[in-house]
Amino acid sequence: MPRSEGPRVFRSILCPVDFSSNSRMALRYAVMLARLSDAHLLVLYVTDPLLVTAAASRPDVRAMLASTEGDLRRFVSSVTTRSTPAIATTVLTIPGKPPSEIVKAADRHNCDLIVMGYRGAGRASRLLFGSTTEGVVRTSRIPVVAVPPARRSARLPVSRRALRRAS
Repeated sequence: MPRSEGPRVFRSILCPVDFSSNSRMALRYAVMLARLSDAHLLVLYVTDPLLVTAAASRPDVRAMLASTEGDLRRFVSSVTTRSTPAIATTVLTIPGKPPSEIVKAADRHNCDLIVMGYRGAGRASRLLFGSTTEGVVRTSRIPVVAVPPARRSARLPVSRRALRRAS
């Protein structure tokens, strides 16, 4: 079935990344879902506020953010170049606390879905440091797909047929 036929499951998908292998896997899922539903993909990197504060004392803060955005574009293109046809993709780098900024970005850009990696840290780690994914799941008003760490034979199991059945 061509992408122009049938209902669009998603119009806009947000995929926050942190340059980890888990976020690369989540981005692969987000690209696949965007391609299957002809959705716009927004890839977001939230810069650590402590780094932004430390860098604020230096005159090249904008250069640092621009450099990070360049790294983000390269990260995205390493995943999206394999996907054909091309999908509409926007990359965005913002400073702040990741869970709240991710939810704000999803609201601001009218996203229908958030796809993000999950490290699978144990309970003790979450008690001490919290989890970005857990924070997003707790505060988001839209569905969140949490992609677990990749396994050796990780495959993207969602097909166009399965996506149609789900809608």
